[in-house]
Amino acid sequence: MKTKTAKAKELFRNGRVVEALKIFSTFKVGFTKEEKRVLQIAYESQTGNAGFYQSIGIDTNAMSNKAKEIIQKVYEI
Repeated sequence: MKTKTAKAKELFRNGRVVEALKIFSTFKVGFTKEEKRVLQIAYESQTGNAGFYQSIGIDTNAMSNKAKEIIQKVYEI
């Protein structure tokens, strides 16, 4: 049985970023509070809530890019 981390890393490596973000955004350990927020915003932005975040002044594209960088840094992918 694969762990959530192994599954999320595999999804990310295979280019299935939204599915990987869905898992990573639920992690309670391994990310700072700010990193968890970035992952959550990036996931929600890619699943239909981008308009909300843009309406409150958040650059959703920047958040998505930052989320990818965080995952790559933490998991050395």
